[in-house]
Amino acid sequence: MIDLIGIGLGPFNLSLAALLENQPTVTSKFFEQKKEFNWHKGMIFPHTTLQVPFMADLVTLIDPTSRYTFLNYLHAQHRLLKFYILEDFEIYRKEYNHYCQWVAGQLNSAVFETTVIDVALKEDGNGFNITVCEHGENKTYMAKNIVIGTGSQPILPPFLQQISERVPYQCMHTANFSENFNFTNIRRTDKLTKVLVLGSGQSAAEVYQVLFDQQFDENNAVKFQLDWMTRSAGFFPMEYTPLGLEHFSPAYINYFHHLKPITKANVVSKQDLLHKGISAHTIKAIYHKLYERSIANQEICSTITSNCELLDATLDSTRNNMISLTLRQHEQDSVFSAEYDCVITGTGYKDTLPECMSSLLSAIKYDEFEQPKINRNYTLAYKNHSKDTKDSGRIFVQNKETHSHGIGAGDLGLGAYRSGCIVNELMGKQVYDTEALQVFQNFGKFV
Repeated sequence: MIDLIGIGLGPFNLSLAALLENQPTVTSKFFEQKKEFNWHKGMIFPHTTLQVPFMADLVTLIDPTSRYTFLNYLHAQHRLLKFYILEDFEIYRKEYNHYCQWVAGQLNSAVFETTVIDVALKEDGNGFNITVCEHGENKTYMAKNIVIGTGSQPILPPFLQQISERVPYQCMHTANFSENFNFTNIRRTDKLTKVLVLGSGQSAAEVYQVLFDQQFDENNAVKFQLDWMTRSAGFFPMEYTPLGLEHFSPAYINYFHHLKPITKANVVSKQDLLHKGISAHTIKAIYHKLYERSIANQEICSTITSNCELLDATLDSTRNNMISLTLRQHEQDSVFSAEYDCVITGTGYKDTLPECMSSLLSAIKYDEFEQPKINRNYTLAYKNHSKDTKDSGRIFVQNKETHSHGIGAGDLGLGAYRSGCIVNELMGKQVYDTEALQVFQNFGKFV
């Protein structure tokens, strides 16, 4: 029986797999349905960087001596001195993706092109039977514990989801932009093509920036009108000051986890700018582009509008699949219509348990908001409390716990810390010092 099976191999489970390489007494396999590691492939644009320093790699913040650090990757690539001379903490997404591929390529536990079909508790409750389709062949594994690292899923409003399923090259989430967007597929010959970007997060801003650079052809003739809208009150920068960043810390996780569920929900709803805003650098870069284009009062061919909520969308197949939108300006309380040939939405992601877990859902405890209850040690809570104390049959989660552990759930910087906590749980002792990541703030009176 395998000690741990991982479902999904994004950065967080890759971090755990890398740390477990130093624990030969723990057997593990991590299954990923893709043929290779690729992190947000649809959002790897030229010049785009992570929004966290390079130390937020897979292992450094919990094990800086690991051979899987980003700095050791640079050393292996003969690029360490160049990075030193660069003097920049933020690394390119393309490079981060390649770094993760470099780590994944060294792990015997990483199994690609394998889909987990079903996870079921063993009859005695001591572990799981995991059915997978591995390279086209169905196999069943037994594991003492599992860890879910399937990531979050991009979401579209229902009416846009229906349109996206019919014309994916005209209506898409920003996560699919690089793969789905091609101007030749939406070009109009009867009038100027119109493209809309929805949302005011980093992804929407980067897509707007990329499209802005593609608006004019080699003869300086405009190819399409580009608009950018959000239901938010503005296109605001993400909070990135040191005391704000301390919310992404074990101390804040400890504080947040002990709050009441209703309090947690209220707190998270007010913290968008801690993790959903636009980087100040990106905002400034966009403004520079707008200013440069306006020289000599040249037409911008782009509008930027806030406080506009999308109410409805329809696809008119009789008019070259024109997408008709109904929107409402909040502060003016006015409803208006607009038409576009392409709509790209940065409407966020949702955290859900994978379908292969469906047979286990009835055994899991839920809070008053119908969200899975997650223990401080990152395990799903069972309705039968005795199961929570066993060394087998545990379901660990990675990046599914914003509602229980706070906004740091999806933060790359805390990924290594969470993986270290899970390793300690699996080993039944402290392997990694999870108390070493200290901050200056006390978030609560008794914390």
